[in-house]
Amino acid sequence: MYKIGKTPKEKWVVGKVLEERAAEFPDHPIVYWEEETYSYSDLNRTANRFARGLKEISVNQGDRIAVMMSGSPTYIGVWFGIAKIGAIEVPINTAYKGDLLSHIINSAGVTVAVIENDFALIFDEILHSCPKLRRIIVHEPDNTTLKLQIPDGNPFDDMESVLSDMGDNFQCDVTSESTACIMFTSGTTGPSKGVIINNAFELSFAVIFNEIVSLKQSDITYNFLPFFHIAGKFILLGTMFVNGKMILRPRFSVEKFWKDVRRFGATVTVGVGGICQMLYAQPREDNDSSNTLRMIYSVPNPHDVLEQFKSRFNLELTEGYGSTEANIVVYTRPDEETPLGAAGRAAPYYDIRVVDTNDQEVSAGISGEIIVRPKYPNILMEGYYGLPEKTLETFKNLWFHSGDRGMMDKNGYLFFLDRMKDAIRRRGENISSFEVERITAKHAAVSEVAAIAVPADVGEDEVKVVVVLQSNKIITESELFQHCAQEMPYFMVPRFIEFVDNLPRTPTQKVRKIELRTLGVTKSTWDCEEHGMKITRRGIKSIT
Repeated sequence: MYKIGKTPKEKWVVGKVLEERAAEFPDHPIVYWEEETYSYSDLNRTANRFARGLKEISVNQGDRIAVMMSGSPTYIGVWFGIAKIGAIEVPINTAYKGDLLSHIINSAGVTVAVIENDFALIFDEILHSCPKLRRIIVHEPDNTTLKLQIPDGNPFDDMESVLSDMGDNFQCDVTSESTACIMFTSGTTGPSKGVIINNAFELSFAVIFNEIVSLKQSDITYNFLPFFHIAGKFILLGTMFVNGKMILRPRFSVEKFWKDVRRFGATVTVGVGGICQMLYAQPREDNDSSNTLRMIYSVPNPHDVLEQFKSRFNLELTEGYGSTEANIVVYTRPDEETPLGAAGRAAPYYDIRVVDTNDQEVSAGISGEIIVRPKYPNILMEGYYGLPEKTLETFKNLWFHSGDRGMMDKNGYLFFLDRMKDAIRRRGENISSFEVERITAKHAAVSEVAAIAVPADVGEDEVKVVVVLQSNKIITESELFQHCAQEMPYFMVPRFIEFVDNLPRTPTQKVRKIELRTLGVTKSTWDCEEHGMKITRRGIKSIT
């Protein structure tokens, strides 16, 4: 069992965790995927074959490797294979394309990409703008993909041809402080930023998650979160720490969720982005309370129906507050009477304060910015990759500044209020209004644009863009919606569009977004769903 501040430093190495488990419990079934079961030794052999294959094509410690794949046992092998040679994983949201994708590739200095066949053409379209990218490895490529080439004339590689025949462990000089991952988070006043995560920090997420849900060996976790999100990673790592079992699914399905829970006897899962509200909104069944699930770590809890949810499904809910940069720094304890709406109390490994604009701590009940400081090394990000000035700004006065507004009561319970930064939360994703605005404005008919959050029907936000058109251009809302759907990840595409003559501004000419948020959806707002369209992972879907 890993313990922050107690487990020896040399143990905090991602690749070693899998190796040790495979040595001690080689045949233990750790992952259930579709109709297949994967043991520690299965995953460790695949990781070793991939790691050795990377070495054979001259991938070295410290090289950045992009991974754009859905959650699967293959991804697990790639993830741990990269970790074993000390290369740096750059996991990429599978909905990204175009400028957003090339920004991450170039910002991280990626030289090799590992992708699924579905994303081959998306990568082919950005190769001209990613000069450092020298190798693209494709899982199960089709004939069309095998004909693609990078600019130097080399073809895309079939992953099977990269895998080494040798699947045994090997030595590599990777330490707890070696960088394991650069994970990009939503930009707010600028493009997405790469969070530097070392081996110890990546593993520390799992330690805290296990404490929150009291994970034990008898537990079976249910993981539908992608591995390009830190939560997808810490569920697997946490399950490995206690030698439990994990059900892996490529994405959440409200129709399959309870069937899977009952079929596999799942006991613990993570609910993000309004998933609990989605489950509660389903028609009631006589067997709702007859299931094996004992705990959902929900971000956030469905506070409006908290007790009803727990009673209906016969389980416990817990929640927390944190970020990719700072870990889960606050969480609720099931044995405490947490005030309704609170995210919980500070984790024992962090100091939490709420401060004013001068970094002075405010009194209980007064709102301010949430700031964080670790009590132990390597349980916070090292900084933003390639952005030293932004890193210094974020760690002003030696505290991590979250950019979130919160309030703490007299008993130390933290209430998350909203984002001070200009970001939007939708379908479990943090969305940069900056990126929405930038991509929308690429259309020749758009002069100015402001992206805002408006309340969604079920939890979190919907995206609305308020647009000023060029005086000599004509475009319909439907045409602009089509442009956004073509250029943006599906979760970023605005549901609502409103054309206006001018954007409201402050005396210093900044857009008054607070005024636009207050107006919300007006009679003049175009709604794609009212016009028979809905954006999905697969593009625009007709709902007429």
